[in-house]
Amino acid sequence: MSSFWLLLLPIGPLFGSYLAIKSSKKYQNQLNWFLAFAGAYLLGITMLNLIPEVFQVFDFYKGLLVLGGFFFQIFLEKYSEGIEHGHMHVHHHLKSKVIPIGIVASMSLHSFTEGFPLGALWQTSSSSFYSLLFGIILHEIPAAFALISILKGINLSNFSLRNISLIYGSMALIGASLSVYLRTSIQEEFFDYFMAFVIGTFLHISTTILFENSEQHHFNKSKLSAVLIGIGLAALISISLGH
Repeated sequence: MSSFWLLLLPIGPLFGSYLAIKSSKKYQNQLNWFLAFAGAYLLGITMLNLIPEVFQVFDFYKGLLVLGGFFFQIFLEKYSEGIEHGHMHVHHHLKSKVIPIGIVASMSLHSFTEGFPLGALWQTSSSSFYSLLFGIILHEIPAAFALISILKGINLSNFSLRNISLIYGSMALIGASLSVYLRTSIQEEFFDYFMAFVIGTFLHISTTILFENSEQHHFNKSKLSAVLIGIGLAALISISLGH
């Protein structure tokens, strides 16, 4: 499997950052629709691809790690403030022109965690590789858009915004590259356990996107259409990969 595919990982976060830097207001109305689509797709590949692959054989500890990933994502949100699933509120405690290290660091750790199991899937030529790759790219567009929009809202310079965009945009690729490097010295089961952990984070993010961002927990027609398209695409890819 060509390493070219791993190099596509920064596309999502860099594109989302670019949109936010250029004109955040112009794209905010479309973000809710895209969030619904990306969240539904992420939930679809988690249920149709990742869970069946990781749980081909029953393993109690993998189930624990799914729960661990779910609650780890809740912990991260203490610092990221929900940016990874589209929250773009500029909070009053953020000081103008001061980089919020906690937010940037937690978002970067989240992105790194997403990319880590991808390197192992790439090496084993797993059929889930492409669906996960596409899912990460889709998810990172609104996540990066929200992150840079908030930083832009506290009046960081464009120079700082671009540098943060580059750092954040590289984290998933760094995670994937590190797992490729470690793959030769760490047992394959370790990556299955890590994938279970990532499944937990995906379950939290996708369900939060779908329900917390819905007005009164109801879907309007456009958002329902986005959800159906996202689930349908995930199912189509799953079928095409032979699941």
